[in-house]
Amino acid sequence: MSVQQLPASTVHVMLGDCSAADAKSVLGVLCGRFTADREGADEPHESGSGRPTVWTVLFDTAGDSGGTPGPVVELSGQPTVEAQGGPLATQRLREALDAVFTVHELGTEAGDQEVQMKLRLDSRTGHETRPE
Repeated sequence: MSVQQLPASTVHVMLGDCSAADAKSVLGVLCGRFTADREGADEPHESGSGRPTVWTVLFDTAGDSGGTPGPVVELSGQPTVEAQGGPLATQRLREALDAVFTVHELGTEAGDQEVQMKLRLDSRTGHETRPE
């Protein structure tokens, strides 16, 4: 049995502790910058089971469109993002989130070929400025 290696530009993202609307907002920002393994019509929705919902997506950061941040995105809560991938790929993902949200680092573990980080996102307030 062989294990398929993902490209170094791939980041596995798990998004939780949030509503489907907040998940849609966060994933929309990331899908605007990177290629995802999900179809555009595959929008986050609640499972209806009463249990916490976690949304997972694989992003390929090699095609990072960069550019300027999009419009201000308002969140109703404070979603958590767990990301796992190569150092450069996770850095690109973090930069994409930093461009739109206030990002709080909850923890990072770095190996020689992979980084795992946990972040909490907040909406930017009106008086904050975006990094250039």
